[in-house]
Amino acid sequence: MQFTNSVVIDRPVSEVFAFISNFQNMPKWNYFVVHVTSESARGPGVGTTYRQRRKTDEQHYTVTEFERDLRVAVRTLPPARDLEMRFTFEPYDRRTRLTDEWVLDTGLPRFLEGIGAARISSAVRDNLAKLKELLETGRVRLQDGRVETVSPNASSTGLV
Repeated sequence: MQFTNSVVIDRPVSEVFAFISNFQNMPKWNYFVVHVTSESARGPGVGTTYRQRRKTDEQHYTVTEFERDLRVAVRTLPPARDLEMRFTFEPYDRRTRLTDEWVLDTGLPRFLEGIGAARISSAVRDNLAKLKELLETGRVRLQDGRVETVSPNASSTGLV
């Protein structure tokens, strides 16, 4: 299954990229993700691996693409189902157009994938709206009731 969502965020590309490419920030805008830790000694880049605890399971993934201020992609590691997420960053006036592309092996028959794709794509779209709110206002209430904040005068190190 594949789908794409986009959002325009009223922040410069460099800030949005720094925040997204630090995957430890994901629980601040994705309610389904509880905790993310880096399993690599070095900073973010191709080959960096992460462990992600979600509400229902745990996943490990690795960064497969990393072009500062342009693109970052990750792919899950076995035994998780194959998922690739690619974030693309484009200047849009003084804002950022963020595009989030997913390619996911659901293991479902093709006719059921359409239903699953619509639900997952909708949840991803909701999470991107929460990301936009967080980066533009410095505060967001996630779907599960958690309130997350970031500094409005964030540095390029990830708005934390």
